[in-house]
Amino acid sequence: MKMVTLLSALLLWVAATASAHCPLTEIFFENGWIIHNENDFEQILQEKLVEFREQIGNDLVFDHAEYYRSDYSHDCYLIMRVVIWDRVSTPKDEMWGDVAFTHVAPCEGEYVEVRWYDPVTGEKHIAYNPKYVCCCTTKIPLAYNTIF
Repeated sequence: MKMVTLLSALLLWVAATASAHCPLTEIFFENGWIIHNENDFEQILQEKLVEFREQIGNDLVFDHAEYYRSDYSHDCYLIMRVVIWDRVSTPKDEMWGDVAFTHVAPCEGEYVEVRWYDPVTGEKHIAYNPKYVCCCTTKIPLAYNTIF
């Protein structure tokens, strides 16, 4: 019985510590973002890759790319590259940039995070790879209608 109590206490401590290490999560929520469960990252990534690849060159056009480092990566030297795509059919004032894929840099290696705007529901989504980061990366959009 002591082992069960100890294990429960340990799990509660880990959960509390994890939320303390992700202070930006609440800001994302306050700004209307839906943060998906980290365990669903691979499934979400595959679905979004299929969905968005078909739109590139048609409704999705390249917008911007940049390098940065997340404060919440498991490797403090991990450099990431974000590539942002803009959906032509979404009015600019509604959303600037509609899809962002973040990769391990310098080349487009494994995916770290994916963000997207759903123009039908008006929802902003984010999913991150727990293999590289322990919570959402540090780039909170400067405005409510930007993806990154």
